Amino acid sequence: MKDKVVLDPAFRRLENIFTPEDLKRLYSIADVVWGKNEPIPEEELDAVRDETVAIINGYWRYGDVSKFPKLRAIMEVSGGFPSPAHLDYPACFARGIRVMSCAPAFGPAVAEMGLGLAIAASRKIVWNDANFRIGKANWSHTEFGGTHTLYDRQVGFIGFGGLARSLKPLLAPFRCPIQVYDPWFTDTYLQTQGVKPVDIDTLLTTSRFIFVLAVPTVSNRTFLDREHLSKIPSDSIFVLLSRSHVVDFDALTEMISEGRFKAAIDVYPEEPLPLNHPISKLPNVILSSHRAGAIADALLNIGRIVVNDLEAILNGLIPQEMQVAQSEYINLRG
Repeated sequence: MKDKVVLDPAFRRLENIFTPEDLKRLYSIADVVWGKNEPIPEEELDAVRDETVAIINGYWRYGDVSKFPKLRAIMEVSGGFPSPAHLDYPACFARGIRVMSCAPAFGPAVAEMGLGLAIAASRKIVWNDANFRIGKANWSHTEFGGTHTLYDRQVGFIGFGGLARSLKPLLAPFRCPIQVYDPWFTDTYLQTQGVKPVDIDTLLTTSRFIFVLAVPTVSNRTFLDREHLSKIPSDSIFVLLSRSHVVDFDALTEMISEGRFKAAIDVYPEEPLPLNHPISKLPNVILSSHRAGAIADALLNIGRIVVNDLEAILNGLIPQEMQVAQSEYINLRG
């Protein structure tokens, strides 16, 4: 008899995150309950609570985990972990329930976008395109406007999680030395990954390309404040990819407006960003509408890694592809 698995991905749509082949694999390894784009009705869930082994969900809205006596895995397809305000993590850890996020599915796509944004900013691709369209293209090539290549430039990663580990190999052809600030990892570990651990001031003052890749926690809200941002040299490119939570966005806007450095941004404190926000009028920043991971390839990766890890769990093996919540991270995340 197959184990019961609740498939309740709303707000995601099944066809956006599962290929037909992966959905077929899912149904072949489990007794799938619900499996529709609309949220599962309470009465449907109540009928299978006692037998449910895993829940594939868009967000946790099922109450107390004690109502699921056989539950072994909570598999989020939103891209993050459930809020501790909604899910009892201590109960999950005590019972050995794995709380899992599909965030790694987005890593390659976000990294690719980050590389593209960095090159677009350093070579002024967006700005030159705009000038071309109004007859102000620099055909004479007598003025280079502070453009420079990525090759051999010092790169700094703020955070060395999944996004950073996806971006690092993309930079290899450019021969960039990479330095990292991440208080979650020991210097020894970072050195084994081929990067140089540094303090935040060293990273900000010496990096020509700064990638903000850190996940949000209680301790790093607006960590990159006005004082930190003021240390960035004028010839640097600041690329904000993970969450705006990490940055004092008002201070960042002011720094960019003063021409302190160039930036490329994909995430914002309010989304959609109001049309009248001052940053939208500035000439030295590239703005992307939180679309680094919003691509069909990345979304379909979700279904693949969910099914792969579910198969492992149902066979008593260790899942390898989704991100599994750790108590230390959840405590700091708040």
